[in-house]
Amino acid sequence: MRTVTETVFPNSEPAVKRPARDLPDVVRLAYMTFVVVALLNHTWFTDLATPTPIGEVEGGSLATQILFISMILVGVPLVWHLGVDRLRPLATKSVLAFGGWLLLTSLISGDPALSLRRLALYVIAGFLSVSLLVVARSARQLADAFAMAGLTVLASSYLGLLLVPGLTIHSHFDLTGEIGHDGLWRGIFSHKNEAGMAMTILVILGLFIASVRSALLGWIMVAGAGIFLIGSGSKTPMITLVMVLGISWLCGILRSRFLRLVLLVGPVLLLMTITIGSIVLPPVRAVLDVVLPDATFTARNEIWAFAIDNIVQKPLTGFGFGAFWMTERTVYASVVNPDSNWVQMATQAHNSFLDAAVAMGLPGFVLTLLVFIAMPTRDFLYRLPQGATDPSAELFLRLWQLVLLSASLETILFNPNTPAFGMIVMAIAGLRMLTVRPVIA
Repeated sequence: MRTVTETVFPNSEPAVKRPARDLPDVVRLAYMTFVVVALLNHTWFTDLATPTPIGEVEGGSLATQILFISMILVGVPLVWHLGVDRLRPLATKSVLAFGGWLLLTSLISGDPALSLRRLALYVIAGFLSVSLLVVARSARQLADAFAMAGLTVLASSYLGLLLVPGLTIHSHFDLTGEIGHDGLWRGIFSHKNEAGMAMTILVILGLFIASVRSALLGWIMVAGAGIFLIGSGSKTPMITLVMVLGISWLCGILRSRFLRLVLLVGPVLLLMTITIGSIVLPPVRAVLDVVLPDATFTARNEIWAFAIDNIVQKPLTGFGFGAFWMTERTVYASVVNPDSNWVQMATQAHNSFLDAAVAMGLPGFVLTLLVFIAMPTRDFLYRLPQGATDPSAELFLRLWQLVLLSASLETILFNPNTPAFGMIVMAIAGLRMLTVRPVIA
């Protein structure tokens, strides 16, 4: 019978700790809880009936910038105090190449100031996500932080439905340009899809809590998040969650590396083929027209085609990080082409891999595949024990697959304002760290 050690992470404290390297548990828990809440959602109770100024869309909210800068000013000293060398396993060639190319293409983008400002938030959010694995003393302590953060989000969202429904439930007053969302729950989040993704994350966190901390507390979170997920009407997160739980279960019982490889990468490649392939490969489109004649992906086809047309214009370096959508190039696109009025409202390509090419060119697209797909796949298959996995590995696997499967329909790999971004960064970092120190006793 397998057991899980209390020192779950490679960064966990050794049996004999040096006092200078320790931190009180209350400090660790307070920091982790605050960071998890902020990563899940840092703009609470958005009023969708009030238009957002274009300057705030392009430059980002001042409150968001202040919040993330404040957290990084706390997080860096904590990680430095505990030992910044614990991050060394993450400095792989793929990650360094990805970061270097992202920086270079931001410096030479059409609007370097905008790209660098958005890149700074991206890096800060990524560091905060990874810092959770450094600050956590053990899996149980990380589960405690997840529980406090998750229950805070759930309680606030449910109370919002009762006390301020105008700010927590979609209505016909919303200025989102979407129809059919009236009555759907969004809680403290700005959109029902964002709420749906957050609730699927809380279900996964709840299962982790039930495994390593408290079965009662964990299943309460799973139930609360599951009910809210249904109330949000977000079908894609529901389907993705079922797929992820099935993948993690099969990975726990399969011993063939090839079958596990197919299980981990196959669905992602299939979704990429169906989405991007439907635009660039006529045979794929022909097959979809036969199998799924209504596969319009909620009008995403036009956005993907527009993104691909622009990628062709700058295939090597792209347009720079965050320097394409919701900028003058797209907001005023209808002046040049009256048939492209919809581009004014597009905030992303609704495909993380397309947006990687838009921002960083085809080299950035390849590096994105290496960092977000190839590297964690290698870590899970060849560095972790085969067969049954421990709760920490299952947590990271589920979060990674959840976000990765959603990346073909949303630009979540490059948007630190979404609840999914911090989770996939933490998951990829966790899988890498577990290769240094496997945790099954």
